[in-house]
Amino acid sequence: MPDNPSQPTYPVGTISRLLLMTDRRVQQLVKDGVIPKTEKNRYELAPCVQGYIRYLQERAVGNAAAPADFHVEKARLVKLQADKAQIEVDELGGKLVRVDEVKKELYSAITDCKNRLLSIPSKAAPIVANETNPAIVQGVLDDLVREALTELSKEADEPDQSTVDNKRGDDGVDPAPKVKSKRLGRPK
Repeated sequence: MPDNPSQPTYPVGTISRLLLMTDRRVQQLVKDGVIPKTEKNRYELAPCVQGYIRYLQERAVGNAAAPADFHVEKARLVKLQADKAQIEVDELGGKLVRVDEVKKELYSAITDCKNRLLSIPSKAAPIVANETNPAIVQGVLDDLVREALTELSKEADEPDQSTVDNKRGDDGVDPAPKVKSKRLGRPK
């Protein structure tokens, strides 16, 4: 039934031409509750136009920033893609490394250092067990520490060739020779 019996009603074709859309779109908007329907396939002109205008206004308010946001987001996406490509180029060129690889290598280096330093007392104990001269004990310990540090620096400089001898340590000082018990005048 019409809301106002004195108001004329129109078929869907008239409403679709007035609102510049297809008959099917008008029917979708009726189904969505945007355009009120009075009788079977008949519509009052003013409520249809007002309903459609309200619908457009609500969409405009909800999407007022959409065009600007779209361009901003598109620019952001393009920049992120360019940044990602640059990171990949830098990684392939050896300028960047992955964090997990650095963590793994750092953990390995720290573990090697710890093991080398912890081996010093067991190497030094038999050599200095009966030594009474503090200067000789200090020299032996100094030699063993320098030996451990030299071995570590060789591994750091040449990780794939840890058996290759370097002429100097990282500090530019000739590495101490391996400690031999002959230096102390004792058998091995």
